[in-house]
Amino acid sequence: MPHTTSAWFFFGDSLTQGVNDALMPGGWVSRLAVLAHEAGLCPIPRATFYNLGARRHSTAKIAARWRSELDNRLIPGMVPRLVFCAGVVDMAAPGGGQPADPELAAAQMDKLLAEAAEVAPTLVISPPPVTDAAASTRIGQLGKLQQQLCARQGIAFAQVYELLANTSDYMNDLSDGLHPGSQGCDRMAQTLLAQECVRAFMCAAH
Repeated sequence: MPHTTSAWFFFGDSLTQGVNDALMPGGWVSRLAVLAHEAGLCPIPRATFYNLGARRHSTAKIAARWRSELDNRLIPGMVPRLVFCAGVVDMAAPGGGQPADPELAAAQMDKLLAEAAEVAPTLVISPPPVTDAAASTRIGQLGKLQQQLCARQGIAFAQVYELLANTSDYMNDLSDGLHPGSQGCDRMAQTLLAQECVRAFMCAAH
């Protein structure tokens, strides 16, 4: 019987990429993988992790690329899991211009997830807070919309916005107002693995 390898594909923007984490390339994604390994959920090796965060990628851009990036990395015997964390770019507009409407970004995610759920088990992580109050409010609104659409589609959802917004070692580590440094990335990874839906999703035996 051929060996199988569980693989986790993390799609998102620069926060997923971990651009501000000077201690661990890959930011909270790498830290979550290490914590899950240490908890015995997905031993490394054989578990494989792909960080597919890209700077300034909105929900629409992630929706346009995720399938081809997944297909280009699949190998025989690989069992994929898909993780999406999108919305900060849409709501904060770090590249300039106007923020997107939360309803529009949620509708784009809804379509994306309908396709993703047909391909592999899927987890959505709410976009985390930022220091700008107006942008953070929009992010919180989008996260609630994402939670509702995930409930409707039966997709696992991890809410981190509310938890991190009230956590000083995350908010105080947003040196540029958007991206957490090593301390914030570590806090996000811990916050995620503390949630049962994430622990179940990271378990290679399931």
